[in-house]
Amino acid sequence: MKVIKSEWHQVEKQYEIEITEDLIRDVYSDDDDEMELHLKAFEDGTLDPIDVIDYAEDNGFDLGWEWTYDDCWTDRKGGYDVTYAIGEDD
Repeated sequence: MKVIKSEWHQVEKQYEIEITEDLIRDVYSDDDDEMELHLKAFEDGTLDPIDVIDYAEDNGFDLGWEWTYDDCWTDRKGGYDVTYAIGEDD
């Protein structure tokens, strides 16, 4: 009889993106009013990056997030769930 043990861990995957004037121009290339509004906010330091990210995702723009690392923190801290199932013999 084959028994399958599954460990259910939580993993943090971290990515990053640099919000630049060029990125803002690319994201808002079809909406000059929004582009100018966000460029002005970028220049004066009041830009909410979540607005840019939401707009990009809502409009199918690939931001090109760069992976930085994975952290399977339940390996280090314990507390993960374990389940067992009966598998089919080969």
